Amino acid sequence: MNLNAANVGALVRLTITRPREAAAQLIGMNIPDDARWLGFVIVVVLSVLIGQVSVLLMGEEGFQGSMLFMAMFQTSILLGMVVAVQGIGRALGGGGTFPDTLVLMAWLQFVMLVFQLVQIVSLLFIPAMFGLITLAALVFFMWMLTNFIMALHGFTSPTKVFVGIIFSFFAMAVILAILLGMMGLAPGGV
Repeated sequence: MNLNAANVGALVRLTITRPREAAAQLIGMNIPDDARWLGFVIVVVLSVLIGQVSVLLMGEEGFQGSMLFMAMFQTSILLGMVVAVQGIGRALGGGGTFPDTLVLMAWLQFVMLVFQLVQIVSLLFIPAMFGLITLAALVFFMWMLTNFIMALHGFTSPTKVFVGIIFSFFAMAVILAILLGMMGLAPGGV
C-alpha cells in the first residue's frame, strides 16, 4: 500500500466503519518493525502538537511543563496501552504479536487524532458541538478498540472483549492510583 493521502483516508474510513477489516488489513501488510516504530513516534509527535493546539484554543496557557515531558508522557501512555493489549490478550488465550499490537495501537491513535481535529474545528466554529463530538469519539474509540483486539487476538465475542477492556481499564486505574499514592503523588495528597 502506498502511503498517500487517498490510501490513508480510505484506511481511516474503513477503520471507522469496519474496524475489524481495517485491523486485518494492517496486520496483513507485514510492515517492517522499523516502520512500525517510526509510525508510533510520528503519532506521539502529532498527538503532542495537536494536543497543544487544543489547549491553546480553549484559552489555557498550554502544557504544564515542556513539550518533551508531554512527548514522554504520551509515549508512556501509548506504549502502556500496547503492552496491556498484548499482555492481557495473550493471557486470555489470544494469539496477537507485539509488533502487530504496536501497529494497531499506533493506527488507532492516529484515527483518534482525526476526531481531535474535528473537535478543534468545532471549537472554532460550533463550540456547542464540542461535548457531543467528544462523546462520539469515546464511543468510536471503544468500538474500534474492541474490534482491533478481536482481529489481533482472534477473539470472537465482542461483548466479552468489551467487558474485558472495561475491567482492564479499571484494574489499571486502581494499580496506578496505588503506585502514585505509594510515591506520594496522590491527588489532593496530605
